[in-house]
Amino acid sequence: MKYQHFKKQLYASLLVAPVFLTAGPVTAQDTAIDTSILDDISAQASEVFSMGPEMQVEINELSDQADELTVEFRDQTKVVDGLVVYNAGMRRTIAQQERTIAEYDESIANAAELQRQITPLMERMMVALEQFIELDLPFQLEERQERLDTIRETFDDSSVNVAEKFRLVLQAYQNENAYGRGIAHYTDTLEINGVERDVDLLRVGRIALIYQTSDQNSTGVWDKSANQWIALDDSYRRPVALGIRMAQDLETTQLLDLPIAAPE
Repeated sequence: MKYQHFKKQLYASLLVAPVFLTAGPVTAQDTAIDTSILDDISAQASEVFSMGPEMQVEINELSDQADELTVEFRDQTKVVDGLVVYNAGMRRTIAQQERTIAEYDESIANAAELQRQITPLMERMMVALEQFIELDLPFQLEERQERLDTIRETFDDSSVNVAEKFRLVLQAYQNENAYGRGIAHYTDTLEINGVERDVDLLRVGRIALIYQTSDQNSTGVWDKSANQWIALDDSYRRPVALGIRMAQDLETTQLLDLPIAAPE
């Protein structure tokens, strides 16, 4: 600013000087004035020129600052460009997350509706299974009834979720279905001729349930139509004993002559 001020003064003085130099006859007084003006101009010019090195240093500093600002601007521009790309990626990620949340919300709503429908379904399945066991051959009744009672208890337990309750019901159906395959042996106590006897029971799928006392003196079969045990003659004593040993994996598999009721 100081430099510009002196330039203006010098320029004004130079413009004024010719006016005095061409303004008519020269007198001693005019000459004195002109000399004074020229001295003033010369002094101002000298002062301006003496400031040259100092001004150059200031100019250099300003130039360096401008270069630094340019580099900083470029760096900041790169940062801004990176943020623009990052924000675009984040917007896509957020949009995908919002779609996923919407899908989850829909799944939860569907699950709630399914839960309302599945509870009465499980109840109907349990009633059907209980009726089926009641009408089925009377084998391992205590074990089967305990399984049903356990499931019933979970129905009233709020800490057990619906999925687990439904799994238990399906597992009960699978267990009952497995009884229809192969032969099996277990022991139990039956009342025979008014006397409690320990017996071996042979189950052949779901088509026959046969008992035999441990001394093999008494053999009988469950009559489903009569809903009671009936005694078998001695011709079945050995085949039934052999079948019991086969179910215990004590004999190889072979054909047996067993009392099988005709299909109804």
